[in-house]
Amino acid sequence: MHELIFFSMFLLVLIRLVGVIVSVNFYYESKSNTYIYLTIGWSLWIIAGIIALLSAITVDQTLENFVLLMNYLTGPIAIFFIGSGLSSYYIKISSYKIKLFSVVLIIFPFVINFSLGIVLVALYARIFQFFGITIVFLLPFLKYTTFKERIGKSIKWYYLTCFSILLYIPLAIINMLTPIYSGSFQSENIIIIVGAYSSIIIMTILLIAFIIHLEYTITSEQGNQLKDKYSHNLGNILQVIYSSADLFKRIVKIDDNDKVKLELIEKKCNEAAKLIDEIRNL
Repeated sequence: MHELIFFSMFLLVLIRLVGVIVSVNFYYESKSNTYIYLTIGWSLWIIAGIIALLSAITVDQTLENFVLLMNYLTGPIAIFFIGSGLSSYYIKISSYKIKLFSVVLIIFPFVINFSLGIVLVALYARIFQFFGITIVFLLPFLKYTTFKERIGKSIKWYYLTCFSILLYIPLAIINMLTPIYSGSFQSENIIIIVGAYSSIIIMTILLIAFIIHLEYTITSEQGNQLKDKYSHNLGNILQVIYSSADLFKRIVKIDDNDKVKLELIEKKCNEAAKLIDEIRNL
């Protein structure tokens, strides 16, 4: 393995670790299945990277093939879970179907390996990851209105991530068309190495930034909706109290002591109304 590939893979593992930390943190805040999928995806992607690094120090051919098989197994599953997590922001995803498809993704590489060999497993992994990444970021255009309303201001990070994928696509195609060892972890072509891994690193960083920005956008929007809802309801309640006090004062004969109490109620209602206005303007 070229030193530049080793360094790039090590850097990718660290970046993916950030993805795990971010996803776990958001899960504890939201308890959303979205971040379960993302956490699993990032974790498997880290494992795939570590396995790739292990292939650099493996000298036995049989062991090396097994290590590569594990890489080709975990990579597509990682992409699948990350894609499922991202898609769940704007469409409903069945957890049963995710589990079922995960089992298929685990079994399929072994079937290919035993029947056709490691070379075709590598080709399968490349094709799946290429189309998986592409489909995940093109799919929102089929439900663009819903998607745009859901992600709000995070749309710019989505476009940036899509642009990085456009840079990655031609390099991924070249990688798929090259022999397994010259196009994967054993390449000595500096241009291919720099182009392929720099695009993946940029894409991964932008993806994490997109997830972070999207979560804060959704949280902020939900906060605004709750703020509007409760301030509106409280305003209605205060209006009823104020109107009732004013009506009571007009139609019922009351002494000065009761009149002072009613005026105090009206005063507190006005103060509460001002506080509600301040909350609405936050």
